[in-house]
Amino acid sequence: MTKSSPKIDWSSLYKKEDWWALWLGLALFFYAFVGFWAYADYLGWVPMWTKWTDPAKAFAVPNPKLVFGSPWVNIIVAWVVLMLLLMGPAKLIGVKPSDWAKGFSVIWWLWWLSAFIVGYKPIADVVTTEFAFTLALFIGILIGNLPKVPQWLVGSARGEWFIKTAIVLLGAKILFTDWIRYGGSVLVMVLMSFPVFMLLAFPIFRLFTRNTDLSVVASVGVGVCGVSASIAAAGAIGAPAIYPTMVSAAILIYAAVELIILPYVAQWLVKAGAMSATAAGAWMGLSVKTDGAAAASAEIVARYVGVDEPLRVGVMAKVLIDIWIGVIAFVLALIWVFVVEVRRGVASGRKPSPMELWYRFPKFVLGYFFTSLVISALIMSLAGSVYATAPNPVDKATQAVVPIIVSRGTDPFRVLLFGLTFVAIGVNTRFALLKQYRVWNLFAAYGLALLIIIALAYMISTSFFPSGAA
Repeated sequence: MTKSSPKIDWSSLYKKEDWWALWLGLALFFYAFVGFWAYADYLGWVPMWTKWTDPAKAFAVPNPKLVFGSPWVNIIVAWVVLMLLLMGPAKLIGVKPSDWAKGFSVIWWLWWLSAFIVGYKPIADVVTTEFAFTLALFIGILIGNLPKVPQWLVGSARGEWFIKTAIVLLGAKILFTDWIRYGGSVLVMVLMSFPVFMLLAFPIFRLFTRNTDLSVVASVGVGVCGVSASIAAAGAIGAPAIYPTMVSAAILIYAAVELIILPYVAQWLVKAGAMSATAAGAWMGLSVKTDGAAAASAEIVARYVGVDEPLRVGVMAKVLIDIWIGVIAFVLALIWVFVVEVRRGVASGRKPSPMELWYRFPKFVLGYFFTSLVISALIMSLAGSVYATAPNPVDKATQAVVPIIVSRGTDPFRVLLFGLTFVAIGVNTRFALLKQYRVWNLFAAYGLALLIIIALAYMISTSFFPSGAA
């Protein structure tokens, strides 16, 4: 009897966070893109926070012509629009509409409360406005560690969804020229880093836990990119579901600690001349072990130094690490099926499919590259036609495209999603998980491995992007 080939599960296209980050990011991008051709700032009404002494001027709108009477009204409109826009996808990925309305609203207003507090000029002059992200994280952690946290809030705190959508939008800010300038160096840096990180971490976890499968899941989690990688590794080797759960608890808690400390250490090193701004971004991308926390850390550094390079390079590093998750999972599956399970005498007969590479591939990465390519292609097209006679056609085309599609288009939504990510990360950083899963040995091993990785990542980043270079 011939064995029928397994059917493709198309439901993942509308039931997975990863896919919805791609769809929503592309939808917002195309809305801004169409606005460029219509000579209109379709997204220029989305508010941003700023320094203030008058509460009525605590927020700013990228296009002053699109203020709805007051920027506070813009915030309310943006709240309702984004809540409703995400409600359908949230239902499809498992959050009831009523729960989403409550949970998203709490996260939304906690972010704007943080931005409002830090934007007050006497405070902003001392801590700088990017501290709004850190305050949002602190408030989220405080709420997430209350004795009773409602499930509707936890279920709506979708930090990875928010940040992955933001990263798709960030692609519009990363032009092809940036890839020419940094892409090769970042790729080599990544390929030199994460295999070494995993190999160094494994014996540490093995020493502390005495469990090979758990050590593999943990070393992939700390060596590659956190929760997604640990879940992929566990699935590849057939590890119990509790293993990635335990590792995820450690990853999220340590990522929150990194987010509080590492960007400010990087800022100080940049200010002291010990590190270039570009290296600081690369350091965040290699060291901070979730997509949300890594991108958020790079954003803080970028805002502090006043240039975009830390954010660009930090996210480049993270994206180029993410694309290897499928390869790592596939290789682990091969090793476990043909070597480990055979030696243990528990061979399952399963055969890893090359399609696993695609299943594990983070889909939002496609959106990130796509938006980058579209903006770059548009600029190059205009440089060769409309602005062909200008002294510097590419610069002229960039000046025409970026303000509408990026600065007053995708950027306000991207920054907004970054802010929501900080609150969501805080809500999901529940210290009770340590007690619940009894992960003290794992937690200690993770901390030790992470310290070594942070030190190595610093050396690698400063080697590729020395302080005199950028």
